[in-house]
Amino acid sequence: MHPKAKKSPSSPAQAAALIAACACLSALAAGCALRGLAGTAARAGFILYELGSGPLPLVGEWERYEGGLRVGAPAPELVTVSPRSLPYLAPAAAESGATYRLRVGIAGDTRSGPRRMAIYVPGITAFAAARVDGRSLYAGAGGGSPFLSFQAEGSAVAIELDSPPGGPRLESPGLLYPLLVFGEAAEVERFQARSLVIAVAICASFFILGLVSFFLFLFWRKNLEFLGFFAYMLAAGALFTLRFSAALPFEPALAALASSAAARAAALGLHGSALAFVFWTAYRRGLPGALWALALAAPAALAAASAALPGLRASLAVAAIAYSALASLACAAFLAAKAWKKDAQARWILPAFAVLCASIAAEPFLPPAFTASIYLAPLGALLFGFVCALLLVKKVSDSFETAEALSDYVDSISRTVKSFIPKEFLEHLEKADVIDLRLGDHAKKEMTIFFSDIRAFTELSERLTVEENFAFINSYLSRVVPIIRENGGFVDKYVGDGIMALFPDKTGPDEAIRSAIAMQGKMLEYNGHRAKVGYKPISMGVGIHAGDLMLGVVGVSDRMENTVISDAVNLASRLQAITKAFNIAVAISEQAFKMLEDPGAYKYRFIGKVRVKGKAAPVSVFEILDGIAPELFERKMKANMFFEQGMLSYYQKDFAGSIYYFKRVLDIIPEDGAAGFYLENCMNKAGSGL
Repeated sequence: MHPKAKKSPSSPAQAAALIAACACLSALAAGCALRGLAGTAARAGFILYELGSGPLPLVGEWERYEGGLRVGAPAPELVTVSPRSLPYLAPAAAESGATYRLRVGIAGDTRSGPRRMAIYVPGITAFAAARVDGRSLYAGAGGGSPFLSFQAEGSAVAIELDSPPGGPRLESPGLLYPLLVFGEAAEVERFQARSLVIAVAICASFFILGLVSFFLFLFWRKNLEFLGFFAYMLAAGALFTLRFSAALPFEPALAALASSAAARAAALGLHGSALAFVFWTAYRRGLPGALWALALAAPAALAAASAALPGLRASLAVAAIAYSALASLACAAFLAAKAWKKDAQARWILPAFAVLCASIAAEPFLPPAFTASIYLAPLGALLFGFVCALLLVKKVSDSFETAEALSDYVDSISRTVKSFIPKEFLEHLEKADVIDLRLGDHAKKEMTIFFSDIRAFTELSERLTVEENFAFINSYLSRVVPIIRENGGFVDKYVGDGIMALFPDKTGPDEAIRSAIAMQGKMLEYNGHRAKVGYKPISMGVGIHAGDLMLGVVGVSDRMENTVISDAVNLASRLQAITKAFNIAVAISEQAFKMLEDPGAYKYRFIGKVRVKGKAAPVSVFEILDGIAPELFERKMKANMFFEQGMLSYYQKDFAGSIYYFKRVLDIIPEDGAAGFYLENCMNKAGSGL
């Protein structure tokens, strides 16, 4: 997050779309985790529950008795209980004790006798007692489970909760986890487990990201952006840990702390100041120091005054909300101006900040039954932190690459120039040295093109550090590249973890297949080493094609590059992509297959005429089975007869027969992507009557 960060190649619209998609997916995940929670209050103090409908949130109008449920007590006051509230406006606690009462009707088949029901009451230790139909389920013994089960014998039950003096209010719980749930015991228990998992995941994410940024700061002290991000993640983590404390397996004292005005104000103030600190570390040269000082100090000052001066809390809450709104608009305007000037980091932070503000502002205005709103603000804050973390990781990666390039530049420039272009490339252009190359030099040759790629490398690389990624790629290349050279080929270029190699001889298809088989064997050996140290196995796919191509030099006078251009190169790349789609090791085109000296020397199977991007006519493709794991090889040979019969039936448009044979293949090889592809295709064609 530096003002002089590299420009992002993506547009602001693309960045906003990505952030919005992340936010929608997060909200959808929370909504799915809480699916089945539905219910409508039929009348004041009453709600209806349908047996078998899943957990029911106890939202709507409750009766509140200030003097307790006794003869002569004042008439009850109706209060609205909702799973969302604006924390700054929530009162700290009831000054005197209060009793909350709600009747729940039970509809459905009750002929089987009493049903075992349950209530989930997060923060139960903050209450004095809990009863159902006058029977005590919790008596305020200083501890207790939020899961309260009982036998429901009638068609309705009366739920009562006693809040002691200084205890929480159901209608405005502040940061206290606000959702009470009623239902059959097994369903409520599952809901409790889901809520716990979501709460732990959200809170842990804040602290883990914060811890990583703190250690990055320790090793890079002059970079305050890591410190700013650490402060934000720590403050946000504390804020939402307090919010979920009643649902987490913590001591009762922490649940009580979450409902206190001082803790709530402190957490909110620290979160606001930490957010300002994040912007200051990223753009401290963009605004006068006095404005930054005000932005950093004002949230904490308002929160401290709110906690220390209860009599002015309402006024201070309004002031805090007004300040937050104005500060958010100012930050959004500042980021928009930076984004307009093509600041790459602002283009990412602006939509993430907008999602954060929207998730917080939307909470009080959502329908009461929208229980997923509990997680909107935490997910918005987490998404904002995640985007900041991505920018920090990008900065670390850029810095690492820059430092590596600078440290190696002086002593390696000569060697780099000489090894920039393969010597075989120079030979085919009839050049003695790199300095003899000129822009536009070219030669037409017939060669075999070889593309290989590691499966799921993106997923694998995300679990590795930058150093581990480089170490892994170099370790992999050191094992497989010599095989290509030993079989008469040379590497034209590396594309991340992928390899493009050329085999210039007429026996190129055989050499390419021998290389692919040997590389598969090397992968089996390499995976054995990886298994010993606890790493997951890796696999690779190879595409092989033969045809005419042009080798030459392209670019401009001060930036040239060797390249290979032809339709054959594109087709070889598409064949490699087919290996991933069909989950196979080696795919070879019909043209290259016909050039083999002895096709019978290999175990293979015809996997059909496949349409590939950029080709009008389908391409006949063969799978080479040699070199794969022995156990898989045996299964493929066992299933080969069924596969061939399935292919024959497929091209004869006997889709019913094809379905049978391909199912037999999948019975033997469930992971066979080719059989799965044709099975799905046949089922679609059979269903459409083609």
